[in-house]
Amino acid sequence: MTGQLQVGFARRDITPSPGIDLSGFGFRFGASLGSLEPLEVGALAVTDGDRTLLLLSFDLIGLTIEHLADLRARMVAETGVPGANQMWACTHTHGGPETGVLPSMGEKDPDYLESVAEAALAAAAAALGRMTTADLWLARGESYVGANRRSAAFRPGGPEDGHIDDIDAAVVVGEFRGTDGNPIVTLVNYSCHPTGSRESVSTSDYPGHMRRTVSAATGAPSLYVNGAGGDVNQRFDGAGYRSVSNARHHGVDLGRTVLDLRSQLRRSSTSCADAASSPADLHYADPISQDEAHRILAEGQRALEATTGTAQRLRIQSHQVDFARRVLDWQPSDGSDLTVDIQALRIGDLALVAIPSEFFSADGRALRAETRSHELMIAGWSNGLVGYTPTRRAMATGGYEVDDAHRWYGHHAAWDPVSGDNLREAALASIRHLFNDD
Repeated sequence: MTGQLQVGFARRDITPSPGIDLSGFGFRFGASLGSLEPLEVGALAVTDGDRTLLLLSFDLIGLTIEHLADLRARMVAETGVPGANQMWACTHTHGGPETGVLPSMGEKDPDYLESVAEAALAAAAAALGRMTTADLWLARGESYVGANRRSAAFRPGGPEDGHIDDIDAAVVVGEFRGTDGNPIVTLVNYSCHPTGSRESVSTSDYPGHMRRTVSAATGAPSLYVNGAGGDVNQRFDGAGYRSVSNARHHGVDLGRTVLDLRSQLRRSSTSCADAASSPADLHYADPISQDEAHRILAEGQRALEATTGTAQRLRIQSHQVDFARRVLDWQPSDGSDLTVDIQALRIGDLALVAIPSEFFSADGRALRAETRSHELMIAGWSNGLVGYTPTRRAMATGGYEVDDAHRWYGHHAAWDPVSGDNLREAALASIRHLFNDD
């Protein structure tokens, strides 16, 4: 197919007020005291005249599948864009409010979540209302601002799982340009946790710094899609494990990589817009023993009865009690424990695929190697968030993502590695459906 697309972009502020519980760190003390920089939702609208797509990206930890069902229905009513054509991505910033995906880390605020919904609807409507003819230009490079956080070099005493550079290092850039050749919006995909600071302030972390760096140079907004970074954190810059300066340093560094790649942009050979999805079955691994669950339950109950600590400490103890009870109440399933739809969008030569988990970098690399699309953006933490989907190697070596994270997510056990395989296979099926005419 040849011709041109119609593209529109808009963004809205979703910065929380002080006092709202933040999410991402179980041992962060206190609610938000303020904001380092704005949190945003960006909305990209694309049509080829036959189909209209919406891509929304939020500076949030994630959104629950249940919440998204309501948001999608409201978006259909507001804009007419079918739910199957809407992709809801999150940057996974650990400096954003709790949204319900990590209930043990804080209380979600219904009023704030409603304000986010209204901002998303307004941004989408504005993007659809300012559509203009555009071409898509694409490039791919690499960045190592991210590091394998399970490696011995990154975390001595941890699982010692691989080399520090074992990440999905791909940086994919998609720039929409108007008929005058000027950029309308720059779409960027990379894979890394935004965990620069655990201070009690909201922050867009390195994705926000990347967007501002790119926008300052191009004169156009930028939209970030975070990818397969379940086992990837930002590298140190000499300022310590986590720091505000670390996040700024890496965001600016990534932004400069994006700007360098603009000299390599090539025009997409097609101008279609389409969507497809395929189901993926998720299965739980074996939980801890009943005896161990009883021990954790008794220990947690004693701690709750004895503690005179902070509300945050009480939440941690309650979290352990709730986890033990989930294990004791669990009953084996005869089939899938959860089935999710894996959605892919096609915009010209670009494929975007949404993965509703903390997808490991090895799965991201495998997906890039196996896909037939010309360029691929992986949207991890998107269209919902169900926790980590560890690889077999990770399950064998353990660590936070395997041993502890599922407790924070409200599960009784980790996801079995076959779940990651199924996510990848469903993603490939969706992508191949969109590109089967090429």
